Amino acid sequence: MGLAHQTRNVIAGLTRNRRVSACEGFTLAEVLITLGIIGIVAAMTMPTLITRYQKTVVTTKLKKFYSVMSQAIKLEESRIGDIENWLPSNENDKFEKWFNEHLADQIAVIYKNKINKINSSSYKVGLKDGSGFIAYSNYAANRIHINYCTDLKYCNDMDKYDGRTTFLFSICPKEGFVTSLCNDTIRDKTRQGILESCKYGNQDNLGVSTPDKRHNCTRLIQMDGWEIKDDYPWKQTFLEKK
Repeated sequence: MGLAHQTRNVIAGLTRNRRVSACEGFTLAEVLITLGIIGIVAAMTMPTLITRYQKTVVTTKLKKFYSVMSQAIKLEESRIGDIENWLPSNENDKFEKWFNEHLADQIAVIYKNKINKINSSSYKVGLKDGSGFIAYSNYAANRIHINYCTDLKYCNDMDKYDGRTTFLFSICPKEGFVTSLCNDTIRDKTRQGILESCKYGNQDNLGVSTPDKRHNCTRLIQMDGWEIKDDYPWKQTFLEKK
């Protein structure tokens, strides 16, 4: 029997026992008992409601970002050809120009800032819905990685993905815009395999658990229909691999 049902029974019982007349109210003790029960029910349900709301906000933003970026790339492909022919070159100082030329006008950018890193070029972008990302090039592999942040304030590092506030996407020469990494063997994993990778992290080194290298969490959410299921490691910031 649920707490809400029990609360209704208690209130009904108090009413029956006193046979409240049209002009008679509850005593102070009865009111306090009722409020106490309601408070307990609220205290038990509020954390669940808050978590559900937080998950909904995250999945809504992830789905929207995936759709906007995918459409932007397809529009540019229709204009100048397959993406593998217009990915940025290995000249770091041209990445900003490349981004502004091919993608910026398609995704409602309100903030842009170039970030200099050793052997790479990265770009911090803010979007109208308050989210943002850091895009950076992997020239050796001819691809771009995107660290998407559900709020721009979380965009502090270009290659950390915690699966709760920061998520990995990639722009690939053959596959276009994808969740996780540009690698068919990764994306063809079973759900359980992707879940394990999301929990323990580090696709770069499968034998090491890393809390901020959860490459496959975005892929798991996409696989689940842009939902965060009950077995998703939402509350865990780090799980040590046994």
